[in-house]
Amino acid sequence: MSTWRSARVLLCIGASAGATFGAFELRGQTVKVPLVTMVSTASPAARYRNLEDTFYSDIRPATPQQQLPKSLEKKADAQASYMEGLLLEEEGDYEEALAAYTRSLQLDPGGNPQLAVRIAHDYAKRGDVANGIDVLKDLAKARPNEPVAYLNLAYFYLKQLKKPELAVKYAEQAVRVDPKNFTGYQTLFEVYLALKQKNEAESVLAKAQKLDSKDPNFWLSLVELSVQLYASDRGNFPSSKVGAVDLLLKNAASFAGNDGNIFAKIADDYVLIDQVASAIPFYLKTLELNKDNADVRYKLAQSFLKTGQRDQAIRSLEEMLKANPLKFEIYEFLARLYEEAGNKERALSNYEQALLLAPNQPENYLHTAEVQLELKKFDEAISTLEEARRRFPIPQITYSLAIALSTAKRYSDALPIFEAALQEARSADEELVDGSFYFNYGATAEQAGLVDKAATLLRKSIELDPSKAAQAYNYLGYMWVDRNLNLDEAGAMIRKALEIEPDNGAFLDSLGWFYFKKGDLSRAITELLHAADLINPPDPVVYEHIGDTYRSLGNASQALSYWQKALTLDPQNQSIAAKIDQAKAKMTSNPANTPASILPAPSATPRPTPESSPVQP
Repeated sequence: MSTWRSARVLLCIGASAGATFGAFELRGQTVKVPLVTMVSTASPAARYRNLEDTFYSDIRPATPQQQLPKSLEKKADAQASYMEGLLLEEEGDYEEALAAYTRSLQLDPGGNPQLAVRIAHDYAKRGDVANGIDVLKDLAKARPNEPVAYLNLAYFYLKQLKKPELAVKYAEQAVRVDPKNFTGYQTLFEVYLALKQKNEAESVLAKAQKLDSKDPNFWLSLVELSVQLYASDRGNFPSSKVGAVDLLLKNAASFAGNDGNIFAKIADDYVLIDQVASAIPFYLKTLELNKDNADVRYKLAQSFLKTGQRDQAIRSLEEMLKANPLKFEIYEFLARLYEEAGNKERALSNYEQALLLAPNQPENYLHTAEVQLELKKFDEAISTLEEARRRFPIPQITYSLAIALSTAKRYSDALPIFEAALQEARSADEELVDGSFYFNYGATAEQAGLVDKAATLLRKSIELDPSKAAQAYNYLGYMWVDRNLNLDEAGAMIRKALEIEPDNGAFLDSLGWFYFKKGDLSRAITELLHAADLINPPDPVVYEHIGDTYRSLGNASQALSYWQKALTLDPQNQSIAAKIDQAKAKMTSNPANTPASILPAPSATPRPTPESSPVQP
């Protein structure tokens, strides 16, 4: 005998036994039936049939006293089909189980609301949304004063069929039949929001607040809906709505008791509405209740930082490390804070610790090398990036290594790495190769003495984005001017740079040096002095240029003064030191201060101004 047939037998046994002993109960209804007296035949030849034959015999139908009333026959059959479905599902035959469950619901649509909802969703998963809706509508007819069918119908029309205009009447009905059920308000809110009816959605929130629940999660749910309603697409929250949400959060806090999770959620919500300062006390309260909550401590540090309390943020993170010494994200965060505070050594220490704990993160190598370069630890930076390049075939890392080599003045070593980065980026179809890339590549080529290659690369930088190529224009022009090459074109390049950045002191120095090389000393000294006024901190190259120009103008004392300023800024510069010695000797031997008869010879290579030196990627 199959399991489902056994189920029917058991149900019939139950029904018959109930009738025999006087009552049968189904879904809260008790039906009274007369007791039946069992009379024995006392025949010694009595022959007993098996249990199934006894209860399924066509020869022996139930007596009138044993029969269920007509009103309950369908309910009994519905229960039998439900049990049949359970057993079939247990055996893994879900197709037949679904059919049995469906028969059960057809026989008694309101008898098992949970089953109706489940079967409706199962139909939807199979793509048969229409059948699912029919099941729910039958449930709504059978139980018109309960919200479950209306809520699920609203969900089907809103989420499954994307028809909020059809969902709205069911959501509204759910609220009408059960005005104390918050789920109804949530559903109606979502429907109005989908219909872009923000005023109606706001009205729903106002009505929901009147439920006046003492559950903090209720108030936090209202906050979540408010953020959905008022926040912009970029996540900004309007200040005009902060007061209303603040009241909801205070209600949540008043019912939170000592629940640290609630306090943490309140703090998170304050951050969402851009009230970070208000979040901090709740993060602190959470940590009082659970001092080992690393996630909250991290958020607290972020909140301190956002409110300009960097020192408190650092202290919070340092405290975190005591409990979480192996969490590399904390070291990264600390490193950034120390870097912003100007403490490069502490920043480097934390970046190196992050790198030690997470050597599989390429960005850790880049952060570490960047700070090493800033601290002029060139060999260490190069070693860090060479290790990164061995681990990760990423064009960005190769490019960073080229920059590090160039910064360390290993120009000849840097050039093939630039070329490798170029080829890798092209193969990977990355956007790494931009105007900045060609500028840095070109500047390195110039420093290596490859002037023609440098000019080609700098022209490429200009070609890619002329509107942002001020540095490339200036560098190319200055390179030629300093070598007495292509002076007219060089002057045009420098002027284009100044068209883009007219108050750039470095570019004005290049223009003044161009006039100097052209022999226009009056205009040269004007531009050079203007450049000196604009550049901060002072640049020894500019002071040297001014000194050279004053010498050519015959003003030896002013020339000596500016050379001495230049040497103070660059005390290892032997060229400037030699000019000072020559000027002092000449002034001693020639008190009349005779003007120089020839212009000074140009230097062998140009000195890039700070603005035109290679930049980090």
